[in-house]
Amino acid sequence: MEKKDCFGSLKDIDLNNSQTTNQARLECRSCEEIRDCLRYSKQMMEEKKEKDELRKQNMISQIIDLSHITSNEIGSCLLEFLSRIYSSPLGMILFKNLLLFYEAPPNSSSFNLTIPISRTVINLIREEENEMRDSASPPVSPQRGGLDEGFTLRIVLFQRSFPDHPKANMGMIAYEVARSFASDDLGIRQILQILSDVEMNLFKKMDIDLRTNWLVEKWGFGDDFEALKKEMASVEGS
Repeated sequence: MEKKDCFGSLKDIDLNNSQTTNQARLECRSCEEIRDCLRYSKQMMEEKKEKDELRKQNMISQIIDLSHITSNEIGSCLLEFLSRIYSSPLGMILFKNLLLFYEAPPNSSSFNLTIPISRTVINLIREEENEMRDSASPPVSPQRGGLDEGFTLRIVLFQRSFPDHPKANMGMIAYEVARSFASDDLGIRQILQILSDVEMNLFKKMDIDLRTNWLVEKWGFGDDFEALKKEMASVEGS
């Protein structure tokens, strides 16, 4: 039996109260294929979740491999940070960026960066470009901007850390990444693309500092950022 054109279009929508509902058409109520359609849609969603998780793990693996981190403490914080941020509400914008982290030697007057552009990195960029092309959505409003600007390399340098204070280190990483996105036009366009209308209007009225702080909170690192500010105040007061 030939399937209808709309077969598989049923979707589960996440609600704010941690519940889900089905996005269905009026004609779905009398459709004899609704059970098969719903089963097929759920299967497709599960496969997409698995694919997204694999993309996330591949990206995190490349970031860790290409970054230059000398201390185990920062390394463990970075790994946890990446896992959390890629699972955050705004995590999808990260797939159009390659974040690299470099821990500068203490008291160094200069620091050289060597970034190997291996075949693996090139393939990673191509895979993300293909993913964006395959999942292309209808044109968006000009005020939001688009996500077709290409693949962006963002380098974050650490010149200090906070021994035995993982939350402060996590807050430092989150702040620097948020500032990277909040302080340049491309990062702002990428963020605006995935915000709701209310959040978009609010974000556009903020200055760089407010945007940075807002992103830190949105990514779920508010407590870590507070720990960072506390440690910074302690250092400056000593």
